[in-house]
Amino acid sequence: MNSRWAIRLFPALLVLSVAPYLWLAGYAHPVADDYCYAAKSAGQTLWQWSIGEWLYWNGRYASNLLMIHGPLTWSGNMLAGYRLMPLVLMALTFSSAWFLLRRLTRHALSMRQEFLAVLCFLLLYLNLMPDLGEGFYWYTGAITYQLGSILLLLHLGLLVPSSGNRMVRGMRYLLNVLIAVTIVGMDEIHMLLMLCFHLGRMAWMLARRKRAWGAALLLLAVACGSLLMYLAPGNAVRGAMFADTHRLWWSLGMSALQAVRFIGMWLLSPALLACGVLYLPLHQVLRGRIPGFAALLRTPPWIAALLPFVLVAATTFPAYWNTGLLGQHRTINVACIFFIPIFFLNLVLWLERGALGRIAAWAPSPQVPGYAMALALLALNLTGNGFAANADLLGGRAAAYDRVMSRREAEVRAAAGNPDAKVAFIPQLLPPRTLPSYEGAYPLRDWMMHCQARYFGADEDQVGLQAP
Repeated sequence: MNSRWAIRLFPALLVLSVAPYLWLAGYAHPVADDYCYAAKSAGQTLWQWSIGEWLYWNGRYASNLLMIHGPLTWSGNMLAGYRLMPLVLMALTFSSAWFLLRRLTRHALSMRQEFLAVLCFLLLYLNLMPDLGEGFYWYTGAITYQLGSILLLLHLGLLVPSSGNRMVRGMRYLLNVLIAVTIVGMDEIHMLLMLCFHLGRMAWMLARRKRAWGAALLLLAVACGSLLMYLAPGNAVRGAMFADTHRLWWSLGMSALQAVRFIGMWLLSPALLACGVLYLPLHQVLRGRIPGFAALLRTPPWIAALLPFVLVAATTFPAYWNTGLLGQHRTINVACIFFIPIFFLNLVLWLERGALGRIAAWAPSPQVPGYAMALALLALNLTGNGFAANADLLGGRAAAYDRVMSRREAEVRAAAGNPDAKVAFIPQLLPPRTLPSYEGAYPLRDWMMHCQARYFGADEDQVGLQAP
């Protein structure tokens, strides 16, 4: 393979690799909590809604604000806004990652190089995330967790020291305090991550006798937001729905096991390994170009190796603590987005040590980068979520899902104007792997159908599952 042609084609083929994920958004439909929140919030003011959720459901003071006026309330054509949200969230994920990269590299890379790096990051994340459907295509889950991760990437970028006059730095700092408080109020996962990160940052600054007034104020803001989340009376109401909660050692043990499980899965991913191979010939180039690279190499390897386990454990612990089980994997999506840069941090450190150090000095032949790019493209599209997305689209599962969901929506909407009408929900026999669906092995649960009926104005007893 001619490396010059490979370098020219690679960006275009990476962009095409994102296309299936964008295409899937055209088949997305609201489900479950989407309808529940839209029906429950009807007629309430923002204050009534916020205080009601805090008292009777959860303490997520930031994400709850985005549930009352979700896309189901924007217009009569609810699908237009609903299907726009995955595209917006992917664009924001890309933009926030680009912002963080530019801040870290201090514009040492060209725009094209930054674009390629962030595009690879986005595709890796889309490929590896444990629950793609709830990660981007289910509004309730995506806004709660993915938006929190987007804000956290921005927050980290704003923490990178930069030049500018005192007023600009002060405004940037105040903006970052506001972002920090918002991140904490998105969900329990980001709350715990922010607490751990800012406690660690504060300890690091004090150990090096640096001026830490700004860090202390940020930590205080994060702590106050966390208390507002943790002390919400609604947490007890929601927790009462589950048995065997608040078991410390059980929660810690299961979180550790899940860390081993997910890290092992990600490390064995062909897409991640292929992108790791792509990085090898770039190591020496970046080492001499990016400011602060030498300081990065002073990171103790044991800390870098421990970070992924702490990260995944922190994203699973709240679920085990509050519910006694890991009921969904959308929380692990938060770990996944930060695992990817931590993986490359470990790769950078180990390329300076032992046998891997000799690999870093290796000068490949001109054909090798082309083959590595081809391998990465194949892995990104034919393994993990890349394979699932292409299979759902080309195999017809996404289209079949769309037909069934559209028929349900039309029938429930019609039943709202006819109290005598009965709606029998057609089951999803082969639900797609990449869109949110709670059927297949199990029948659709009653509360999900009831929420949909309430949203459209029908009675709960008008809807039910089609008899087998």
